[in-house]
Amino acid sequence: MADGEIRISIDKLIEIVQSGGKIRTGVDVFNKQGRLILERDVLVADVAPLLRVKKFGVELISIVSGGNGGLWDESGQPVVVKTEAAPASKPAPAPKPPLPVSEIDRRIHDIEELRRAAAEKASLAKKSLKNALNQIQETGGNFDFEPIDDTVRDLFGFISQNETAFSYLTREIFSYDQYLYNHSLNVCVIGTVVMKKFNENFNAMVNNHLNSMPTSLTAAATKAMPQAFKYFQDDELQDISAGFFMHDMGKMLVEKSILNKKGRLSKSEFEVVKTHSTINGIKILEKNHLINPYLCKISHYHHARLFEDEERCYPAEISPLDIPAYVKVCKLADIFDAMTSKRCYKEALNPVGVVADIFHKYAQKDTLLQFILHAFVRAVGIYPSGSVVSLINGQLAYVLDSEGPALIAFTDADGRPLTAKQDIMVLDKKAAERGLKIDRRKAPMDPVQAHKILPDYLKSP
Repeated sequence: MADGEIRISIDKLIEIVQSGGKIRTGVDVFNKQGRLILERDVLVADVAPLLRVKKFGVELISIVSGGNGGLWDESGQPVVVKTEAAPASKPAPAPKPPLPVSEIDRRIHDIEELRRAAAEKASLAKKSLKNALNQIQETGGNFDFEPIDDTVRDLFGFISQNETAFSYLTREIFSYDQYLYNHSLNVCVIGTVVMKKFNENFNAMVNNHLNSMPTSLTAAATKAMPQAFKYFQDDELQDISAGFFMHDMGKMLVEKSILNKKGRLSKSEFEVVKTHSTINGIKILEKNHLINPYLCKISHYHHARLFEDEERCYPAEISPLDIPAYVKVCKLADIFDAMTSKRCYKEALNPVGVVADIFHKYAQKDTLLQFILHAFVRAVGIYPSGSVVSLINGQLAYVLDSEGPALIAFTDADGRPLTAKQDIMVLDKKAAERGLKIDRRKAPMDPVQAHKILPDYLKSP
């Protein structure tokens, strides 16, 4: 054991981070196959990376103070724990050296693994939703909620450990035949990740606020926080995710000829479409004795105004300030997915442009909406995974990960396809100093056109 090294169970580390603490291992962590799963210099302030490590079967983690590792509580004070022995029945295997593969191959391999797992979850979720919506249509509103609840809870657990997994799946840019099922899943996934970011932002805001005040005033300050700013527990988030998944169920009681109309809706047709949330959704929930407030409010208000002068919103009687945070999240997720998917009356739009449009439309409104909007951009990314962007040197690049963002160039400066896989580029501050950045002057590429020119190894299966 190295100097300054202690070994701690993964469950203990998860407990520390869940309590607001942070850890840095100071040593790379590998799975049993020798693949790097947690880098030594990463400051872990969220349980997701630790849950991923645990999923790979790692039970003990080394913390090496000599490698800049350590454990800190929510106030930044060091946490003192004793080293733990490996279980007698399952001795911890000696770490293997990393496999001799390139960074690009490793990242793409990891993404492929996530794609396969996400595709399996997506297929099961859409099948479950299809059964429920068919029941609603056939019976005029009755359906079995239990399979939906089980599906969403399984999705919630998967999303909690793999927030970006679904972003790597191909969006609906070619067909709208299964739009409602794909849209419902996407709103659920996007909305759930945004709510997790909202919670993280809320935690940070409260901690910063309370840490800046005398101890004698912190209790009063907590009570004085606006009610709209609320930390959601996991059981509440699971109910909210179910609401996101079922937000459009009222459309099953709307004529398909109106829902699938290719031209602009007439005034009377638009009134019929509005009933999917203003009347039908609540009717279905009440018929099935589902009086959960999260389900009801999401179904009823996910097309309501987020600011006073917003047009074509319904129902009109509710003030934007009275709409819960999770309903506002549902609306943003709904808009993003609808705009980036092919519909019977329009083509899919590039996610980069859609994120910019949403941000510009809803920026500088009320405080809660700004809080939500920043959580949305954190979750989706200014340059969402799967987007194609232009670099200022003329190359086209694929967004591998919205954080960074991390890109892979696949053309040269003249737009000619590159024959070899390129190294991953992270457009951080250092890259910008070298003149490597995205060309914001160029309009985002049409998704169908972008898909046609991508090399096969970057296309979703």
